[in-house]
Amino acid sequence: MAMNNGSKASMDESTFWAIIESAGSPDRCSPDEQCERITEALASLSQSELVGFENRRNELLHRAYTWPMIKACFVVLSYVSDDVFEDFRHWLILNGRERFEAAVKDPDSMADFIDVEDPAEEISGEPLLFVVDNAWHGDIEEIEEQVEFPEPPDISDDWPPKETLQAEFPKLFEGFWDEDRISEIHGD
Repeated sequence: MAMNNGSKASMDESTFWAIIESAGSPDRCSPDEQCERITEALASLSQSELVGFENRRNELLHRAYTWPMIKACFVVLSYVSDDVFEDFRHWLILNGRERFEAAVKDPDSMADFIDVEDPAEEISGEPLLFVVDNAWHGDIEEIEEQVEFPEPPDISDDWPPKETLQAEFPKLFEGFWDEDRISEIHGD
């Protein structure tokens, strides 16, 4: 959806990442705490800057919307759906630019920084979805109608067998593959 004046509001990546990274990271605080700090940082921004933040967030979500990332999400969480995958990518953004870029290039690199007891319970970036809504003091529709949502890529590939996932993501597989949880969730 384009802005009313025909030009896309944007925020440069450095500014976006500075806001994200100044709020901490999931290995030092909860995503809820981190997003409260992001909301505080956004509260003083103009409507155009908030739209720019949302557009940049959506662009990064789109960049991380890859077939390898979907498979890696499944290996880590034992389950993947549209909502789960979106929360996973938000969580990845909350980890900061360096980790995000490394993971998009090589999803198996996430094994180097995922340090949680229960990934299915602790890996969620859902609060990032609401930071602009919470920061804006006007009618949220004023912002929503200007935000752009890239089309998800057309990913049509067959789901690989367990052995293929293990070969593609050896570190993630070793650290997070949970056969019991997968059987429980998927009724196998």
